Amino acid sequence: MMKKIILFSLLLISATVFSQATVKTSSEDRSKYVPEDAKPAEYPGGIVAFSNTVASKIKANRIKGVKGKIHSNARFAVNINGYIEKITVTGENEEFNREVERAITSVKTKWTPAEYKGYQVLTWYNLPFILNFD
Repeated sequence: MMKKIILFSLLLISATVFSQATVKTSSEDRSKYVPEDAKPAEYPGGIVAFSNTVASKIKANRIKGVKGKIHSNARFAVNINGYIEKITVTGENEEFNREVERAITSVKTKWTPAEYKGYQVLTWYNLPFILNFD
């Protein structure tokens, strides 16, 4: 009886494993991205206006013990509703990184979402920030 159950289980499992359909995609399907059909997300006034808004919200007095230049790179997404999400800031100074992230998070102005072929899509931005302490 146990052999029949094991045999039946193996047949059931093998039928399940081998009956899975695979969907083949040609390399042509993957290369159908047409840059002309893409429209980037837009901040009112442009990306320079966004950078200036964020820079004006950075409080340099929160960053202690630094001389010279410090760099941070902010990576964030603009979602299909036009809001910033998924913020990551990397750089050599953690206090500056946190301050850049705080400043970006404090900007509540809605973006015009990116579009691709008429559909609103999430898009990523990378922005460098440099602070000079003399």
